[in-house]
Amino acid sequence: MGHIVALDAEGHLVYDGLLSSKEIATIDEILNALKQEIPQIESDLEEAYGKSVLYKYNLGKFLGGLLTKYNISASERRKFWDEIKTFATKENRIRNEGTNAETRSFYGQCYRLSQFDQEVVEKLSWRQWQDILDRVGNREDARIFEWIRNKKEKIREDDWREFEKGLHLYLKDKDTSVFSDEELFGIYESILRMGQYWRIAFAQFSKDFPNSAKIKSKGRRSKKYQTMCFQLKRELHKPLDDEIYEKAFELAMA
Repeated sequence: MGHIVALDAEGHLVYDGLLSSKEIATIDEILNALKQEIPQIESDLEEAYGKSVLYKYNLGKFLGGLLTKYNISASERRKFWDEIKTFATKENRIRNEGTNAETRSFYGQCYRLSQFDQEVVEKLSWRQWQDILDRVGNREDARIFEWIRNKKEKIREDDWREFEKGLHLYLKDKDTSVFSDEELFGIYESILRMGQYWRIAFAQFSKDFPNSAKIKSKGRRSKKYQTMCFQLKRELHKPLDDEIYEKAFELAMA
């Protein structure tokens, strides 16, 4: 495509770069096509899939076709997604997508999602996919998607959030390429169980001590719990297990 249109501070249409009248006409033609195609495909997909993850997956497939059709380079993708958001869609998406990273753009995430097998995509909700697409480090080792594929049951939303936070904490300064598939999948499972233990234990604590002020600091104590789990793992020279989870929870709630 070579050039993308945008809006200036006063809301006027501007073209990036010095363009000939022919180049401007070509860009206008593409923009008009997007204004027709995007609302229609979004409407059709919503009718077929609702707002489910398959809506985003199939939208990503369509967007991939646009990248090819209009010859959008990898470096231009973020601007192209912003162009669609600004000029073509009728959807009001208020999530903060940042300004530069393609990984936070809604359309960029739909496109990235479409690169996976549908079997993998359907294992997580859209919110869960957004979590993993937002955190580059958590998906840097592509084997996490094979682990997701092999999960027999869907992961609860709250367990997934704790898993994502725990994995992010664990992966700091880690080179996962040294782990075999079995070892890495075991790490994923133990971090998932760590979050599940937290959910169950905190729910029981809230039931036993409903008036405790500690309930209001759940987020901070969750982070402390995860930190203590990994600290105890190092000190005891053993994998994460129920003994560590229990001790870490006691320390986090002390």
